[in-house]
Amino acid sequence: MQITVTRNDGILVFLLDGRLDGHGAGILEEAIRSAFHDDDTAATVDMSSVGYLSSAGIRTLLTLAKEVKRRGGVMALAGVQEYPLKVLKMAGFQSIFSIVPTVGEAIRICGKGDVTLSLIDELSLPSVTKDGVRYQTEVAEVAPAGLKVRGSLDTLLHARITQDDLKEASFSSIEYSFGLGALGPDAASSLPLLGEMITLHGTMIWLPTDGNDTPDFLAPAGDTMDIPVYTAFNVTLEGPFHEYVSFESDDPAGVSLADLYRQIISAARVRRRDFKGIIALAIAGVSAGVTGSSITRAPLKEYSGGLSGTIMEGDASGDWISTNEYPLYQGDTLVSFGVGVDMTADLSAYDPAALHALASTHPAKRGEEDLSLHNHGVIFKGKPWDRNADLGRQIQALIDTGEVTDIRHLSDTTRLRRGKIGVAYIGAVVEE
Repeated sequence: MQITVTRNDGILVFLLDGRLDGHGAGILEEAIRSAFHDDDTAATVDMSSVGYLSSAGIRTLLTLAKEVKRRGGVMALAGVQEYPLKVLKMAGFQSIFSIVPTVGEAIRICGKGDVTLSLIDELSLPSVTKDGVRYQTEVAEVAPAGLKVRGSLDTLLHARITQDDLKEASFSSIEYSFGLGALGPDAASSLPLLGEMITLHGTMIWLPTDGNDTPDFLAPAGDTMDIPVYTAFNVTLEGPFHEYVSFESDDPAGVSLADLYRQIISAARVRRRDFKGIIALAIAGVSAGVTGSSITRAPLKEYSGGLSGTIMEGDASGDWISTNEYPLYQGDTLVSFGVGVDMTADLSAYDPAALHALASTHPAKRGEEDLSLHNHGVIFKGKPWDRNADLGRQIQALIDTGEVTDIRHLSDTTRLRRGKIGVAYIGAVVEE
């Protein structure tokens, strides 16, 4: 059995060539497992080159049909030859599957024209297309939003953290945040495990620096007063999202994280009086390639030795940082939270010390004069992308049932194919 998998306007097309017997069914099962991205909902099976079908093959086709149904989509069989059709009829399954003569017809009935990109039925602003990416915006809350900064990014980057730098935070106070943190029974045991962290809807997801490179998380389901989060650097959103933006790229390569920020900032300059130069974004979307890094060794003063610069510079970076410049996790779901600073804006409205604590000059950002970004992201698998769910429901569903695969400090070059964004226009940045 030879199998080729392609995509046609978002619909998976499985081209089978050979016998769909017990052996062929096993090959098809593996192809099904590896083919689906989180935003795939429909599938077509081209059986025009399948001369034999057995019950094992039927079971695999049923598995595919159930997976597509779970994702809210449609599956169709195309070009079924005479003998396989007789087998389907004998087994009583000819009415279970949609069977059509051609792949073109199968794609047509699997089409998703009734699914819209909208966050809600009526959006407040018209859609905008920029560089092949369509954006739709819903105006939401009007209450002010700010950022609270705990700790110093400069202290983190120069590996000067001590136990005195640890702050305790409660789960209820960190619906959206990112930084460097750890969970543990006390500060002393948490300190050497400090790693990349993000909180989403009160759930903390972090990467302990214990050498195992395995993300951990804790989702509160009740009283969490006795379980603190220890952070050495943390940026928390205080206040609502002012807008929700849906986006979808015509290019399978997607749109970069930097360009998403630039588009939102560019629009804000024109129509938002409350835009002062900083925005915070929560994004849930389908990845077209994640690039980024993670801290592999807690940046503690006791570990710094002869470090003269930062943990991001020169030969020292290999001792502290794991970086992936090659894009990973294409087709998986990415949820991120972070901030963007428009470096061309008048930032005098913000407290200079707090702004420096938020956006100390990062060696990896040199040359990015128009924009300074700091975003953390979690990669989820196993939860189909729901383009009709709003941002909050999408993130909560991922937390409840998705598989946490990785957490990264996202590079600006991380790309997404489609997604939903919560936008907060930041009025103040304060240090705690």
